[in-house]
Amino acid sequence: MSKSVELRHLRAVLATAETGSLHQAAASLGTSQPALSRLLREAEERMGVRLFERSALGSRATAAGVLAEQVARRIAADVARLHDMASDGRWHLRVGCIPRALDLVVPGLLHRLPGELSDQVEIDLLEDDSLSLLAALARGELDLAILSLFGEMPSHLVSRKLYLDRNVFVCGVPGPQIPDGRLTPQALARHPFAAPAPGTPSRLEFDRYWQRHDVPPPACRVAARTYDAIASVLPGTPMLAVMPRQVARRHAGNGGLRILDVAHPLPERPIHVVWPRQALQPVTDQLIGLIQSAQAGSRPPPPRGQRSRT
Repeated sequence: MSKSVELRHLRAVLATAETGSLHQAAASLGTSQPALSRLLREAEERMGVRLFERSALGSRATAAGVLAEQVARRIAADVARLHDMASDGRWHLRVGCIPRALDLVVPGLLHRLPGELSDQVEIDLLEDDSLSLLAALARGELDLAILSLFGEMPSHLVSRKLYLDRNVFVCGVPGPQIPDGRLTPQALARHPFAAPAPGTPSRLEFDRYWQRHDVPPPACRVAARTYDAIASVLPGTPMLAVMPRQVARRHAGNGGLRILDVAHPLPERPIHVVWPRQALQPVTDQLIGLIQSAQAGSRPPPPRGQRSRT
């Protein structure tokens, strides 16, 4: 009967894949190059596949090697977390969240943590854009993330839709003179904007809005990665901006922003909770359930005259 792959083999695979060099990988592991080569050969024999193509330029992972690297990365991270748990008695759950969902989901989640779970789990929260969070999930650096999905779901991930969100147009208070009535895309484009940072999903949505309505894009005087940064620069300027409804409502409630009435709103965007198929149980399942209940409990009421959807 063939022997199983051991943790030492996975560490060798991970170091070689990360460095692309047997010499550098051996140095990072504190071992010799012949010893590392022996571990990689054993790993390939036990798995029955070739993991690396070796040449004078270095070691390049095969398709099977890329998969083995992903598994090795997650296992190595989980082992490190087991050591952390042994030292402080708490499980560190790594959660990613896009800025637009922080206000709506995270506070309700923390209030709903039952006493037993809150005593056992420490949530390490990472705020970033959706594409960066998906990449962090793929690298095994997160247990789950709340984000917007674009395109097809990667096969190694699972998702559940939480709610539909929409960006709204806003201006500062005090701000530019805005005429009464619903603003057309042409009227909006006459104002300069504080826009989302280039390359982010919100910026792509912002740019497509003008293309969809065949309107030349407005001048962008400021670009920022966080909505709070955008909100802070608007008051007292002629600029407009786009931001999630919940963030805009918070700043409007504080008197710093005004939400504009527009003829053609930006499209709704589904927000999902996403996690790897091999996610650890049962803590991850508990947290996903709490996220869903937290979002449901904090969902804003529908506009007057509109019934909520079930």
